[in-house]
Amino acid sequence: MAHDRYYYGDHTNGIAWRLISQGEMYLTDNIIMANALVYSHGEDVYSYESGAHSDFDSIRTVIRPAWIWNTWNQTGLELGWFKQQNKTQQGVTLNESAYKTTLWHALKVGESILGSRPEIRFYGTYINILDNELSNFKFNENSKDEFMAGIQAEVWW
Repeated sequence: MAHDRYYYGDHTNGIAWRLISQGEMYLTDNIIMANALVYSHGEDVYSYESGAHSDFDSIRTVIRPAWIWNTWNQTGLELGWFKQQNKTQQGVTLNESAYKTTLWHALKVGESILGSRPEIRFYGTYINILDNELSNFKFNENSKDEFMAGIQAEVWW
């Protein structure tokens, strides 16, 4: 959102960058493992949570092993974790971290986890917030954890 000539706060010459590694490998003919690792860093940038002239560091990782039943069916487990630390212009450090576990079954076209679409996925996910000083988000009834189930579709190809 823009206000006057500023976009979400007063900016200077801040910089932010990310390093990303992701891939997948076939451990056997029926077991595939996908993974991702993302490291982010920013200096003198605007953050919705910590305001203008913030610094941040973030690391996010996920592994996703799956059993390939056939070309159209996979069942897998996704284990994800992240940690982010923001430092405000006033020197206050704010931390946020969480982990999640997802059990899923996918109806899809192809065996690749990352490259085969379209896909319809049935899933159950448990997420647990470890630290939450940035957004102070809480689930229903002020809980730091939650289980959810659903169906999602990815239709690009």
